[in-house]
Amino acid sequence: MFEIKLNENISKFLNGLECVENKDELKKILANDSISMNSLLEFYKSKKSTDDITMSQLLCPLDFKYKEKRIPGSDYSEEFRSQLEYLKTKQQEESYQEMLNKERIKINRDDDWVSPSQMNKQIKEQVTTIFNIIISVISVVTAIWYWTNSSMNISAEYRILLCLFFGLLVLVAEVVVYSSYLRKIEEAKNLERSKFENRQIVKTIKL
Repeated sequence: MFEIKLNENISKFLNGLECVENKDELKKILANDSISMNSLLEFYKSKKSTDDITMSQLLCPLDFKYKEKRIPGSDYSEEFRSQLEYLKTKQQEESYQEMLNKERIKINRDDDWVSPSQMNKQIKEQVTTIFNIIISVISVVTAIWYWTNSSMNISAEYRILLCLFFGLLVLVAEVVVYSSYLRKIEEAKNLERSKFENRQIVKTIKL
């Protein structure tokens, strides 16, 4: 957008206006050293100067003054700029934390998902563990049975009770140990998932 640059004739004409309604606008025009065509026409129609001058004479010589393109934020105060920068940084940090949280949820879901090969491996481990527990119980019961027969020389009823007692004792011990092992593995997984690096945007640099 452009305006007409005040030449000698226009300046003389405007300064010669004795009484106008919008004096503030006139002062602003003189200070800016330019006037819009509409404003010039309005002043020309309502002129009360003693000089009789035509519009063509006013516009000679004709020169234009282009308005400077307004730069967004150029008229902001330092305090307002600081507040905007703070809000921008805060928004960037919130977006960054949201992105990290989404990534963390995705990782947790990936950890919870079990592939067919992993499921097959877990089943084999559980079957092997159960088999080992059964072997341990049978071994202890067999050992107690032969030991009570050869060393203690007690009746069959007491030997059966001792075998059942020690068999159950070994079974409970094996189950407790295995359960503790599974619990520690689960706790380790949960601890690894709960680890979260808190990152904050301190300062942004524009290149």
